[in-house]
Amino acid sequence: MSHSPSTSEILLHSTVKITSISNGQKTGTGTAFYTLFNKTHESVQPVIITNKHVVDGADQISIRCHAADPETYKPTGDLIDVTVALHDTLINHPDSNVDLCSISIGSIIQQAMDRKTPIYYSPVTMEWIPTEEEWQYLDAIEDITMVGCPRGLIDEINNLPIVRKGITATSPSRDYNGKKEFMIDMACFPGSSGSPIFLYNENGYLDRKTQAYRMGQTRLKLLGILYGGPTLTNSGQIILNKGFEFEVSSMMHLGFAIKSTELKVLETLTLGL
Repeated sequence: MSHSPSTSEILLHSTVKITSISNGQKTGTGTAFYTLFNKTHESVQPVIITNKHVVDGADQISIRCHAADPETYKPTGDLIDVTVALHDTLINHPDSNVDLCSISIGSIIQQAMDRKTPIYYSPVTMEWIPTEEEWQYLDAIEDITMVGCPRGLIDEINNLPIVRKGITATSPSRDYNGKKEFMIDMACFPGSSGSPIFLYNENGYLDRKTQAYRMGQTRLKLLGILYGGPTLTNSGQIILNKGFEFEVSSMMHLGFAIKSTELKVLETLTLGL
């Protein structure tokens, strides 16, 4: 990638396929994305974000990262397999009903730099989380983009995830059923758990606060993180399925997403503030 990356290319390099491992055996796959928790204005803690159920019972995870040129910090095309022990790196959201966790990777990043083989990644920054006012001005139906690894599917050669498009199925400005969640209308499958969901308007959008259409302007916000979805059993009962692993007759092409504001809780715990 010799040119400056586009927004779309940045999104592709923001996520990674995550494989959970317990006692040396692979136990499942999911999606994680990079972000930076702010220690100070000059110091940050790199972490990856995924769901608790993706790493439940695992003692380590493996991810395949892109190598960066140590001089230009552009991807070289080489890949680096990384294993991260979860002891002392995994932080779970304190609310048992919020299926979210962070895994610190600062030591991995530093070790790669020390070996002159830095890791290239594009973090989803905390600044992409909508402000309280921005949440209120989101429309009831918004176009959304999800980046992840459904069924563990990725571009193996280029080590890049799969992009899906959809809409919000419930109003993102409201808390679905009183929880910090919203629903999405999109095909969601095993492996997609942990995928970031973006409000991504590339060529313009309606600013509901001013009622002006921002022609040609890009809007990019992190709205949430997928964690599960409703499925229809053989008896016709609708159930919540975390990880989409239950025996079912059909999926409903809907997903449940945790609002991105819950990342701020994890940031506070991770940094010990």
